[in-house]
Amino acid sequence: MKLLKLLGLSICFTGISLVLSPLSSAEPTNKIFGNCGTESCKTLWKKLQSNFPKKTQDYQKQCLPPQRLGLLVYSNENKSKVVYLTCWEAKIKRGERLGQELGVLPFPGHEQEFGVKIASDDPKIQAILKQNSQQVERMSFKCATHGGDINILVSEDGKETVSLQCYFQAGVILFDSNRDGVSDGEYTRGASVDFTEELK
Repeated sequence: MKLLKLLGLSICFTGISLVLSPLSSAEPTNKIFGNCGTESCKTLWKKLQSNFPKKTQDYQKQCLPPQRLGLLVYSNENKSKVVYLTCWEAKIKRGERLGQELGVLPFPGHEQEFGVKIASDDPKIQAILKQNSQQVERMSFKCATHGGDINILVSEDGKETVSLQCYFQAGVILFDSNRDGVSDGEYTRGASVDFTEELK
């Protein structure tokens, strides 16, 4: 309060007016680049933020300015499209920019085709997958965002408990040698990681 009174006296004495405004709560934004096909990567990123707010917020927390966000649109064999997201370092060393994979999201309009295929020829397992369809669908989506694959595991304790194991590579270090925001190769394959969910 003393500081405010002092400021008030100073303002009256000198005739200077101060305009105080609250600090902006907006988060700093990354520079966004890459290969996004027919539209700009900034436009595509805004659409992804609208469609997947939680996922895109998580990616932003992992990739803070001055790091740059790289997007790459890729068409799969079944003609579905996905977006690979990479966090690129701001500084260029030895003519290359290093980056780390963040994840994968469906290209807007291709959400229905997105996910890891989970199927079995065993009628009992088919029935369990069908019975847990919502959990299976969530696991399929979650695993696909890591670019992973899924194993169906059946316990050998006589109870025939079924679990879904998603396995993928984490910590892959990429490099961009022509500075376009798209990977030109990788320095390390990272480490094999997995997570498992038991079906009820």
